[in-house]
Amino acid sequence: MKRWLLLASLLCSPVFGQQAYTWTDENGQVHYSDRPYPGATPIQLRGAQGYSAPAAVSPAGAAPESTSPQGAAATRPYNVFNVLQPSQQETLWNIGSVLDVQVELSPGLQQGHHLGAYLDGQLIDVGARSTQFQLPDVFRGLHTLQVVVLDTAGGEVLRSLAVTFMVQQTSILNPNNTAAPNTPGTPNTPNAPNRPNTPNAP
Repeated sequence: MKRWLLLASLLCSPVFGQQAYTWTDENGQVHYSDRPYPGATPIQLRGAQGYSAPAAVSPAGAAPESTSPQGAAATRPYNVFNVLQPSQQETLWNIGSVLDVQVELSPGLQQGHHLGAYLDGQLIDVGARSTQFQLPDVFRGLHTLQVVVLDTAGGEVLRSLAVTFMVQQTSILNPNNTAAPNTPGTPNTPNAPNRPNTPNAP
């Protein structure tokens, strides 16, 4: 029911007759939106019948506007945006508080765009211009990560789905760790020397 209400709202809204998007989530639920979404399929809504203003007439001798290939490429929407590393529910060991991040993005980063990330809901704008970058100060515990495409003003263009991962650190006091040093204040006690046998008294 919600799905049809959302579609009806799109048809009645000002975006009617323009671009919309649809996708199906992991539960088989179909969604509609007027904003791009990773993996969504663009759809074209038919325009409503009504009054249309007449096209403006260009003055005689005026050169028609041209669309350059660069301008067209700059407006292409991203159709693939996924976090590859860390993977969902992955446990990372001994990363030294530095998280390696890798994303899948198609088409590639457009001019004026860069990557940032939301770590546990906090935006970190690292200004990455590559699909591989690092996040500092990622300590032990459970974390959520979303990568975002940002424009030159820091505005959000697109956000990935959230990935949950765990960071673990090997404890040097773990008794199963053979490299663990002795506990402070308890130095090794040398083995007592063997005592000679004492002869029985007469």
